[in-house]
Amino acid sequence: MTAHILHMTAHQLRVCILTVLCLGRCVTATATEFQGVPLPENTSIALAVFAEGVQIYESKLNSMGTLEWALKAPEAELKNAAGEVIGKHFGGPSWSLNDGSQVVGSLPPLKAVNAPDGKNIPWLLVAAKSRSEAGWLSKIDFVLRIATSGGVAPAEAPKNQADTVRVNYRATYLFLRKQSGP
Repeated sequence: MTAHILHMTAHQLRVCILTVLCLGRCVTATATEFQGVPLPENTSIALAVFAEGVQIYESKLNSMGTLEWALKAPEAELKNAAGEVIGKHFGGPSWSLNDGSQVVGSLPPLKAVNAPDGKNIPWLLVAAKSRSEAGWLSKIDFVLRIATSGGVAPAEAPKNQADTVRVNYRATYLFLRKQSGP
């Protein structure tokens, strides 16, 4: 029962944060940063969503010939502040919304910093490599992943080269766009 209450409290906090972010999406994000991830100059938050899903890891041989986990792809639902599914996040990295719009990020990320507690997947700033012609994501220039929970590869190495593992994670994604002039 206590774990359920903590889960609900964390979810309510995320919804509250998303609501504030969505209300402030028209505010220019100059000189703002999230835990060491600076927002690009002259950008604004166009959309904020909550993601819930998995990070999929696969077994790979490293340079020393031993097996280790390597990220294969994320697989998550994107939700608005009301908790409604409005899109998905998948390999690429890519994000798509129910309006048909999509943005694909460029790797490696522009910036990656450890999550504040060091126990969750990093916070990332990714530049858009390509995007759809129309819809919410058509004018997105950057995607910022913050407020991560979970998603870290297991500490124990894989036993077989064919092993895969799905690790639950949550995050907030901020979709940023450049402002056109002063």
